[in-house]
Amino acid sequence: MKSLECIFIGNLAISDLYVTMVADPMSIVAKLEGETFFNSISGLCQAIAYVCTIACVNSLGSITLMSFNRNIFICHHKYYDKIFKKPICIAMCILLYLTGLTLVLLNLAGIGDHSFDRKSLECIWDRMATYYYTVAFSVLLVWIPVTITGIFYLKIYISVRTSTKKITEVTCSNHNRKAIKLARTLFFIYLIFSSCWIPYALIIVVDRYDTFPYESHLILTAFGHLHPSINWLIYYFTNTKFRKAFDELVKLNKLFDLCKAKKKVEAMEMTKTTTNSNDLLVTKTQHILSSSTTE
Repeated sequence: MKSLECIFIGNLAISDLYVTMVADPMSIVAKLEGETFFNSISGLCQAIAYVCTIACVNSLGSITLMSFNRNIFICHHKYYDKIFKKPICIAMCILLYLTGLTLVLLNLAGIGDHSFDRKSLECIWDRMATYYYTVAFSVLLVWIPVTITGIFYLKIYISVRTSTKKITEVTCSNHNRKAIKLARTLFFIYLIFSSCWIPYALIIVVDRYDTFPYESHLILTAFGHLHPSINWLIYYFTNTKFRKAFDELVKLNKLFDLCKAKKKVEAMEMTKTTTNSNDLLVTKTQHILSSSTTE
């Protein structure tokens, strides 16, 4: 909370919480109950899909903004304080919501729609309503964030890799070390994001005439929505401060310790059993040898 990055991270968390706690559970309901359930509650499906679109744009946009933040901090640090001020950071986040809202409001102009998709079996934007809207949606939601974020992290890598002076400054400065660690965390989030969303972005454009089997849409859409639900795990395993703070709240480390202790006990018992078996085998062998010698 002491740095401006918390604005982007908090903004990302808001979107991830919506997808994880509302959109995903309703997606499970959709797959179990089908379209009939949503037809019985007027407007529910569209409302879920509207907010999900805004949340996804905000989530992926936040990752892009955080990569931009790390790029300026590490590669162009002298401009960091000029670009990243609290009002500007908040304005950037608001712009993401407005972008998602624009995609939703275009439906009122007859461009695209949000409804129940009978192949992915969930409430989502209608990929068959307007094909060019689908293409634009794919580009704006996935390809632009993937490309821009990839460029920023590539620039960070090249800057640190090729400049001996910068490497020295980074390794000597505790503050810059923290920045590199956060950049690594965000890079893992970027990899997960790319792996989850790129297949989905491809299928919605390639399957223009809706000829692909429903299983492909079902799996890839669910895989895409999995992305916001695992961001916290990436933070947990790659960011020390986040892990310590999280453990204080949730005590997840105690669960891991219990699992490790249980495995250790099982390993000790297995070792003990193996040792006893070996001792018994040695005793029997010695007894047989002794008997043979006596005879």
